[in-house]
Amino acid sequence: MQSTITRVIVAVALAATAACAKTTTSPTSPSSPATTTDTFTGTLGQSGSLTHIFAVGAAGTVDVSLTTVAPLATMSLGVAVATSDGTNCLETISQNPDARTGGIALAGTAAVGNYCVRVYDSGNIPAATDVSYTLTVAHP
Repeated sequence: MQSTITRVIVAVALAATAACAKTTTSPTSPSSPATTTDTFTGTLGQSGSLTHIFAVGAAGTVDVSLTTVAPLATMSLGVAVATSDGTNCLETISQNPDARTGGIALAGTAAVGNYCVRVYDSGNIPAATDVSYTLTVAHP
């Protein structure tokens, strides 16, 4: 009888030990924030510029691209990114006076906050000509 009691005690002890065993899982890597793409359009005349405000919700990579320029698709325009107070452009961070369609005009890393992108004539728009554009800003 004592041997049966000993076996029951050992069985209960083993079951309790198994129940207390820790399961280890590998840590998960933090997921990247979702990418938001803002699309802006406008029309510029000679020496003109337009600004567009956007907000970055999480730190990460920002890519600015001219997606269309018309009537001449190969014309370059100037593109600049600046900090913003939510209404006005403030200090310029980066600019490209020769941005063209078909590639990324500006790329960089941004912290959470308000920014603006300015599209401007960098000396290529002829007098009495209007140039329309579409610009995308991909950011977290």
